[in-house]
Amino acid sequence: MTTMNGKRPSSIPSRHQPETLAQHFDLIKYIYDSWNSVSRELDMCHNQPHSNTSNYRNGASVTYYQEREPNPQLKDFEPFNLEAWWGQRVVQSITRNANS
Repeated sequence: MTTMNGKRPSSIPSRHQPETLAQHFDLIKYIYDSWNSVSRELDMCHNQPHSNTSNYRNGASVTYYQEREPNPQLKDFEPFNLEAWWGQRVVQSITRNANS
């Protein structure tokens, strides 16, 4: 391992990094394109009468799944706000680093 200014590099370079980045980009693009397609289809469903299905793919439209009976395994489930949790971690990290 080479050193720079007497210090080791903070991370070890990966030989697979460009391939991983390309795969990551392809995955993100697929999800983005798929979501946009579903969103457009949903907008079409809301903006046109339901009797005219010729503009939909074989009459298919976007539907939301809703359970008719609650799942007993999820009786104690509480939704988790991941965005708020990450925000709290960032604030704690900044506060901790500012006090150090």
